[in-house]
Amino acid sequence: MITRLYSMDHLRGHVAVVTGCSAGIGAALAMKLVKAGLIVVGLARRIIRLQELKTAMEENNMVGKFYPLECDLTNENDILKAFKWIDDNLGGIHFLINNAGIVRISSIMGGSTDNWQEVINCNVMAPAICSKEAYKLMKKHDVIHGHIIQINSITGHSYSVNPGNKMYNASKQALRVLTEGLRHEIAAAGDGHIKVSSISPGFVDTEIFDAAKIHKSKLNPSVTLSAEEMADMIIFVMATQPNILIAEMIVLSRGRTIQTYPS
Repeated sequence: MITRLYSMDHLRGHVAVVTGCSAGIGAALAMKLVKAGLIVVGLARRIIRLQELKTAMEENNMVGKFYPLECDLTNENDILKAFKWIDDNLGGIHFLINNAGIVRISSIMGGSTDNWQEVINCNVMAPAICSKEAYKLMKKHDVIHGHIIQINSITGHSYSVNPGNKMYNASKQALRVLTEGLRHEIAAAGDGHIKVSSISPGFVDTEIFDAAKIHKSKLNPSVTLSAEEMADMIIFVMATQPNILIAEMIVLSRGRTIQTYPS
């Protein structure tokens, strides 16, 4: 496993903020990080899910700590309150993993503008706001090696064949541009010790499809990644030494292609 090949020992005690932490990739990542001895702040709307995750960690006597914070990532005030709590209680952070994301099947020709706005708010605005707040805390508390990681999508590098999926497509391509733009701004500010990475998975078996009312029966299990596999890939990026930057990583299951083609 990746976690065995790349030790997290040098990150024990570091603070990581994970958005979209109540299920899927976020929950799997939080479990692995707390097990490795990190301090993790989990942000999500479903506070009961976060509390259940904390209980599971405590029952397994994991060496790190987990702080569940209820946060609607489409609400800027919620995000600002969450980062103020982090500032007041934990100080600086070392990692931000912008994992939260949604899919809404809503066509350009006939879709709901409410759906479009929801996608943009969660997939573009939220990671931009969280990244700004994380950077401010890293600077305020003189964090030597900070790392902001955006969980993008293969659709940030290709075009969905689903005619109702283009706004999601656009949001992920926008996130890819904003990630490079953030890296550029940080370098221009002379803060090159703060790394910015983008990780773009292919299909991952998570609740994102349920929320979008996409039947998982349409997904081929042989070309679908698990949340745990993606968590390992994120840990691989986090565990790199300070001088190594994985700027862009595309993660596909075997047999997949970057561009999806109609069957």
